[in-house]
Amino acid sequence: MDANDLYLDALEALEALENEKAIELANKALALDPEHLDAMGVLSDALMPGPRESTNLANTSKNLAIVRKIVKLSPERTEMWARGAHLMRILGMWEQAIDWWQECRKYGPDEATPIVEQASLLSEMGLYKEAGERLDSIFDENLSVGASQNARIMQLVRMTRKALAQNPNEHFKPWQKGHDGWDVIRVRMNKGPISQNTVFLLTVAPLLLFIILLSGDITGSGIGGLCIVSLVIAATVVTGTRLSNRWYQQLNKPSFNLLRAMDVEASTGKKVIPEDIRISKLYIILLGKTPRAYQERAVKIVEINRKLPANWKPNLPDFDSHKSEDGTFWDVEENPELEGYEEE
Repeated sequence: MDANDLYLDALEALEALENEKAIELANKALALDPEHLDAMGVLSDALMPGPRESTNLANTSKNLAIVRKIVKLSPERTEMWARGAHLMRILGMWEQAIDWWQECRKYGPDEATPIVEQASLLSEMGLYKEAGERLDSIFDENLSVGASQNARIMQLVRMTRKALAQNPNEHFKPWQKGHDGWDVIRVRMNKGPISQNTVFLLTVAPLLLFIILLSGDITGSGIGGLCIVSLVIAATVVTGTRLSNRWYQQLNKPSFNLLRAMDVEASTGKKVIPEDIRISKLYIILLGKTPRAYQERAVKIVEINRKLPANWKPNLPDFDSHKSEDGTFWDVEENPELEGYEEE
């Protein structure tokens, strides 16, 4: 059988949900033709976890290597750019994902998606100024966006503007060892995070119950009374939801700080979290909520035991690298091939 026959058999196995067989056949096809793009696509699809599954580090890393090769050979396949970024997020590779989307811009300079994804990643790292600049570039370059994408952009704009209005020292930067954010984590490191539903039930729900109990006499006066009670309940729910969301953010600030520290650690491949926090209940709970591949990567980083340098700073790409020196965009045909990232 030639590579194409093996690919077709692998595709048939994939459609029959026989992923292991599809992986075996796709690998055989690639052994005969290492640049068979369709076989690579089937192999990548077979390695992707299902909706309720969590793939391991080995399969996720292998899938990422395949996706890198696909976009190197065929950079116009936009779905593979999105998949590569998704796999990097699973692994906690924030910096690499920002670089990845910047490379994507060289082949789709008029697409807003790479910029939106970069802004999202930058804001999660606490780099709100840089995130705001990325969002501004969408409007500066007059890029077209869809309705759903526009809603996400506006949400990111509001978040970054709110963050930039605060004192920059309040933004937790895990690479700063003496940052006050570590003390915030230690306040609740022996307790788990609080869910938003719990905050709502403990604050707004009792008030709603009180209103309902008092509404009996009012609703008995007719339609007018019923309308008044309904308006009061609706206003209480809207206002209470906003307040409970604010309280949720404040109460879970230690959890958000620790998640950011975990992501910096996963992205750099170097230890940044103090040992007393690493063995805390909060860390164990948060790590348990991450994908299996992320957890395995976190364990490897601890085993390697390389500490983050004291002078470390996020390494961000040149966000104008998708343009040529004279200010015009690179043509796809003239753009050099992508450099692949090596997994640590």
